[in-house]
Amino acid sequence: MRSIVALAVSEAPEAVNVLPEDGHGLEEAIERWARSPELATLVAEFGGDAPASDEPLLALLNRLAAFSERWDYRRGAERNLVEPPAFDPARRRVVLDAAHALGLVGRTGLHHRRYDHLLVLGGLARACLARPLFAARLLAEGEIEAGSVTALGGYRELKGDEIELVRSILGDGPQNEFDVMDDGVRNAFGLGEASDERGEESDVVGASWRVREYAYAYGLPVRVVAAASPEPGRRPNTADTYGWFASELAHLQPGERLLLVTSDIYVPYQHADALRMLALPYRVEIETAGMRPGEVDQRLAQNFLPHDYLQEIRSTILALRNLHSTLAVEGRRL
Repeated sequence: MRSIVALAVSEAPEAVNVLPEDGHGLEEAIERWARSPELATLVAEFGGDAPASDEPLLALLNRLAAFSERWDYRRGAERNLVEPPAFDPARRRVVLDAAHALGLVGRTGLHHRRYDHLLVLGGLARACLARPLFAARLLAEGEIEAGSVTALGGYRELKGDEIELVRSILGDGPQNEFDVMDDGVRNAFGLGEASDERGEESDVVGASWRVREYAYAYGLPVRVVAAASPEPGRRPNTADTYGWFASELAHLQPGERLLLVTSDIYVPYQHADALRMLALPYRVEIETAGMRPGEVDQRLAQNFLPHDYLQEIRSTILALRNLHSTLAVEGRRL
């Protein structure tokens, strides 16, 4: 097994770490990220201590996770409903420098041409419209080939500025994330009516699911998915949707290659979760491509602010801690 690990401390697209079949290199990649000077500077800016040279990695990740609670501006709310805090110019510079160094800014280069599965990750309405356009362009321009395309998200009510954005582009029809993703995929790929649809509806949060299937050029299957949560009563998160895709839909085989399409700010944490949920248990290869804000349509551009980067640096810390703990529990060589 090989897995492309987008955890390098560098702005350069080619600066990635490779996880070989025996797992060598993953601990080094996590360690390099967690001990990077830019992250240490960021932590110091907010009153924290730099990691000691002899501090064990798991202890460091636990400490960073606890410290980063101050960067959890969402507190359970949607990202677009957060009131942005005010930062002075010096602090903004520290945050943006860290975001660049930690892999949250800029599109990375693709390392393969052929992928067995192309996963377009869901999110807020902008993402559900922009990411399918980005994925469709990769295919249409011949940059990649794929065996299937799956737009992967969940049922989530639209809130805040999403409502007006969706209305201005799609009209009054879409009511939730799945609706927007479905329209976004059909528009991006020029699809007609669905060839098949199945699912279950429930009044319990996170229990509903749906798969809508389409046929694209040359018989390429395209699916739009609202995944269920493994814990009915709460919405599925990104890791949950990976697990549902693998267990209920894809029937992944060792050696298959997956390309995940997301926005650049989310690449590190969503890739780490994909390693934990897909690469390790199913022995598949993972690559994660992050598009830049406004890369495909300026109407869908989003100006990420310092607090947005801090929130996703925290998400990455938590994802890396989960990944490290999973490896330790499984007794793998880190």
